[in-house]
Formats: sequence, structure tokens, C-alpha cells
Amino acid sequence: MSFDTLKQALISSPVLAFPREEGLFIIDADASQYGMGSVLSQIQDGVEKVISYFSKTFSKPERQYCVTRKELFAMVASIKNFHHYLYGRHFLVRTDHGALRWLMNFKNPEGQMARWLEVLGTYDFEIQHRAGRIHSNADALSRRPCLVTSCKYCNRIESKSKSVDLTNTAKDHAVRILKKESITKVSLEKVTSNKS
Repeated sequence: MSFDTLKQALISSPVLAFPREEGLFIIDADASQYGMGSVLSQIQDGVEKVISYFSKTFSKPERQYCVTRKELFAMVASIKNFHHYLYGRHFLVRTDHGALRWLMNFKNPEGQMARWLEVLGTYDFEIQHRAGRIHSNADALSRRPCLVTSCKYCNRIESKSKSVDLTNTAKDHAVRILKKESITKVSLEKVTSNKS
């Protein structure tokens, strides 16, 4: 199976689904030495369905963070990225970094940590630890990208024209659904006003 075929399978139905008004949202977030990745999914008809993917390569200063700070940054960046799905709803964050479960009990945070905790305080979520061996969806997105254009090991030769912005695709579909199902104007404004 080629990389493009696999990629297409991951961004198509039945793997990728459109968000629904009902159903718990779940974020699986992970960080590695070079970047972070997350998967937003939702429980639909009793099955966990992927809604969107997110990944980011760390800047040079971000690569200097300790492991816990990288994992926290991955969680904060993921929640902010998926804000238009999560704000005003209860959701679950799964991480393979157990220390983050005690995050909200952190005493006297300062600087960046205090700012991140303030951002997280505006959301209604719980944190659940998940063993690293079953946290592979977000783990794969957090790995260092292959920068070699002719790599014989991974064949990651991709052109910009083949890239897909899943967040905007899902967001556009959500707007169409909200218009069609005549959900309140406030919900529609919440989705369309967020700049992702």
C-alpha cells in the first residue's frame, strides 16, 4: 500500500467522520522530541470516529522544553486548535504522560505555565492517562517529519497540491450542517468566527 493510498484512507469515510452535535469529543495528544500531534475524535453511535488531525513541529526554543512541558504544550495547542468543537462542552483529553493528570492541582504556577493553566481553566474537560503502546494515533503525528525528498525508507515525496487541511474541511462541513439543521445562530457564529 502506498503512502498516498494510506493517507487517503485516513482522511476519508469510514475513518474520518463529520462532527455531530451529540457525542463526547476526545483529544489524544502527544509530544516527541521534535514536535506534537493530536487526534480529535467523537463517540458516534457507540463508536469512536476521527474528526480531525493536528500536528506541529517544535521551534528550536520549544525543543528545549522538558518532557512534561512539551506534553502540556501539546495538550494546550491541541485544545486551542480544536476550540470551535470543544468550547462550552465537556470533553476528554487522553495522554500517555501520567503527570498531566495532576495538572490542575499545580500549586503556585508562574510564567508560561500559569498562562497555559489559565487557558485550560476556560474549558470543561477531564484528563485520562493512556498507556503509550495504545496511544499510537497521536504518537505517530508527533514524530519528526522526514525532510529528505527522495527517502528510500518512507517514500514521503508529497507535493503541496496533495496536502489536505482537515481542520478547515471539517469546519466547512460543520457550517453546512449547522445551516441545514437550523441550529442556533450562536452555534454557527462560534464555528465560523474561529480563525484556525
